[in-house]
Amino acid sequence: MPDIDNYQIYNDRMRRSMWDKAFFMDKVPGTELIIDFGCADGSLIRFLHELFPSIRYIGYDIDPAMIAAARQHCPENAWFFSDQAELLQQIRALGIEKKRIAVNFSSVLHEIFHYDCDRESITRLIGQIGPGYLVVRDMMYASADPAAPAPQAAAEQLRRVLPAWQAADFEAAWGSISVRKNLVHLILKYKYTENWERECRENYFSYSMEELTALLDPDGVYAPILLSRYILPWCRHDAKNTLGIDLGSSFTTHYSLILARRDAVPTISLDDEKHGGAYEQ
Repeated sequence: MPDIDNYQIYNDRMRRSMWDKAFFMDKVPGTELIIDFGCADGSLIRFLHELFPSIRYIGYDIDPAMIAAARQHCPENAWFFSDQAELLQQIRALGIEKKRIAVNFSSVLHEIFHYDCDRESITRLIGQIGPGYLVVRDMMYASADPAAPAPQAAAEQLRRVLPAWQAADFEAAWGSISVRKNLVHLILKYKYTENWERECRENYFSYSMEELTALLDPDGVYAPILLSRYILPWCRHDAKNTLGIDLGSSFTTHYSLILARRDAVPTISLDDEKHGGAYEQ
């Protein structure tokens, strides 16, 4: 994985969307431990701790420099690790019921797929933890036609507004921005010039929902209780007001997902033999 040229700018950028990243906190009732997988410098954990100080937190990141930074400002009920064995040991020491644990993947899975990280170890780790909830917020391009062309005027507009070197650099890595998916990809990352070498070549749309399921829940242990696909409002606003491009409604760039462990408790269906069919308007 390429080095981050400027850690401060990288982490500052990640902090700007904290409220959006905390979307799940009212939807995982009974949770006593949150594990932030890919925690970076621990900013999200510190943010959540301010709001929910009674919950315990564990941060995990493969970058030792990030973990060192996280430990410098560590709440008393939070722990940070770059070693999975140490993470599991801390979970066992806390003695929290599995159903009261949530594992959060915030803006990290696209990196895991892009950089071809050891995905089997992640699947194995989830199986060892057995959490009650899995939470994801990340980027994924969803469109009925992923190969749809961009309007010529939009591609020309982006070339006029951006420096010529930036569009050329992006297209050398990903192909022509005359393809709508590529144009949108560039719009999402064009501002990140401080770490451009890394950001340009990182695939923000690196996996599908099927690949995500194979990673997080290959055995069908979990059921989705929330799935929301969207374009971030600030992305839409920036594209319109800075670039003069309306992102429209033909695709989405982000999603939020919560998976809950399937419960073996018997349930009673409100359907019956007489009214068991699909609702007809």
